[in-house]
Amino acid sequence: MALTATTSLGRAPSQIVGGWEVGLVALLLLLYLGGALVNPAFFGSTGAFHSLLRDTSRVAIIAVGVTFVIVNKDLDLSVGSTYGLVAVVFARLFAPSFLDLGVVTSVILCVLLGVFIGLVNGVLVTILKVPAFIATLTILFIGRGLVLALTHGQAIYYPAKATGYPFFFHLGETNLLGFNNQIVIFVVVAVIGAYVLAKTRWGYETFATGGN
Repeated sequence: MALTATTSLGRAPSQIVGGWEVGLVALLLLLYLGGALVNPAFFGSTGAFHSLLRDTSRVAIIAVGVTFVIVNKDLDLSVGSTYGLVAVVFARLFAPSFLDLGVVTSVILCVLLGVFIGLVNGVLVTILKVPAFIATLTILFIGRGLVLALTHGQAIYYPAKATGYPFFFHLGETNLLGFNNQIVIFVVVAVIGAYVLAKTRWGYETFATGGN
């Protein structure tokens, strides 16, 4: 008589309901309710709640990527500086007073820049064995320095040229199904990230590496 062992993937609904995530959500709700009690004129309105979701979505999209790093039992302190540097580089590429490139070309170059910075971090940590804290903290300071050098502490404007690309520059301001597009984009990115992490081989290997 052969014995067959079965392995259950994922967590049971009871485990999800009682998981640490519920406590985190409850803490966030308590913080928001506390803000509503302290300043009901701001936190008590649906408009303020919608604005809070919209503004948080930008950072939350970055958090989806950082989740993979944390699951891998590592950290990346340079994401904020990378975010700012990529934005400044886009402005320099797109603005008529600088390189005056198109939107598509500027976006592609900025994506490549972000990939390159991530690759540098990866090489420093995995190949050169530099501690992630030191490596990413160094990239953080380099990124901040480059932002200051590229902007000289001043904003880069291109309002006239931006009117020629209404879809791109209004994408984050318009709504879909009553929600700001930034919120919708975050939800899509979060769902994709959760699926990749929980249901794909890459996700399994990420968990395995972090647990080794």
